[in-house]
Parts: sequence; C-alpha cells; structure tokens
Amino acid sequence: MSRSFLDVLRTGWPVVLDMAATMPGPPEVVWRLITDWEHQDDWMLEASDFVVLTEQREGIGVEAEASITIGGITTRDRVRVSRWEVEKVLGIEHLGWVSGEGEIFITPVGETTHLFWRETLKPPLGILGTIGLTLFKPLMSRIFRRDLRVLQSLVRAAGS
Repeated sequence: MSRSFLDVLRTGWPVVLDMAATMPGPPEVVWRLITDWEHQDDWMLEASDFVVLTEQREGIGVEAEASITIGGITTRDRVRVSRWEVEKVLGIEHLGWVSGEGEIFITPVGETTHLFWRETLKPPLGILGTIGLTLFKPLMSRIFRRDLRVLQSLVRAAGS
C-alpha cells in the first residue's frame, strides 16, 4: 500500500538499521546473554537502569524499561517481547518516545553463532522526526556495531 505525501509528512518514515556479527560461541550462550534483562547494559553500553516490569521473565509479553543515551540525548525506552523462539529469534516492540521493532536472529554455524540484528525505528514528530533520526543513523549504527563487539567478548569469556 502506498502512502500519500501528507501521510509521510504527518507520520514520518521508519529508519532501519541492520547489523551482523559472528559470535565465538554456541547459540545457547548468545541467547542467555541477550535475554538476561538486568544485565543487557553489559553489552548495550548506551543503555542503563534496566528494570523488568512484568512478573513473567521469559517469552512473549515480557516488558522491560531502560534509559538509552545516544548523541547526548537520554530517553526512557520501554519494550515488550513480541517474538520468542528460544536460541533462534528474539523480537521486541519499542513502546517509548521512539517506537518500532527490534529483532535478533541467531543461527548456529559450526562452533560459532551468526547474529543478525535489525532495528526498525519509527520516530515521533512526523517528517521532522524522520529527518532527525536519519541524521543520527550513522551514530546509532556505530554504537550498535560496538555493542555487537562487546557481546562477542562476553560470549568468548562465557566459553572459557
């Protein structure tokens, strides 16, 4: 379905970031690290103050919140797990100021794991938010690629 010019002005356009890396360990180690909610700031260095908001800690429906600082701007991001395929796919919905979805796909490759991470972010403020988030896209890409390098080191350490 095509969107009219006025729709784009009013609602903006999503910004998509794709990152991938090979993790030096098996999917179960990667899965354990990416779903350890209160310790996600061990590898997502732009995030802090993680809090799980639901009694449920695993599966679809888990909700958590964290402070995210990128480019000197700090927001509180609430997320809800929308897809949960153990050691295969973790999907989340962003419910904060910036909405959208994040998905992490993990695939075993011999003794390593291929990880593909996609963020589809929908900025507030229509086209102005899209322009702003697009300007931040190179910075966010660098930050998220750094996060994957940190995650690689945590996976390596967990295997030794």
